[in-house]
Amino acid sequence: MAFAILTVTLVTLYQAFSSNLLILSSTRGLWKAMSYTHNELQRWERMTVPPPLHVDQGAFPEDDPMFGYSWRREVSDQTPLPGVTVRKVSLRLSWSEGKRSQFFESEVYVPRP
Repeated sequence: MAFAILTVTLVTLYQAFSSNLLILSSTRGLWKAMSYTHNELQRWERMTVPPPLHVDQGAFPEDDPMFGYSWRREVSDQTPLPGVTVRKVSLRLSWSEGKRSQFFESEVYVPRP
């Protein structure tokens, strides 16, 4: 009887530990994407010259700390209110965790020239 209780307890602990490792890995990837996106969009927000309209994408090289992530940036004009036009900078990071694809997207609005 004691052996059965010990077995059930160990299996439960193993499953909890495995789940925590998966959550930690997923959270780490998301946190890295959020931090990079936040810093990059702040840089765009501080630019003295508004960014030109464009769409570009790519992947980070092997020597970059963001290696394994790909990015897509889109700069477009938006009119949230009649007569008010702003420039929207969107940045999307994508990465894989095992068999699943993950992404994080954020945006910032800057004055239009």
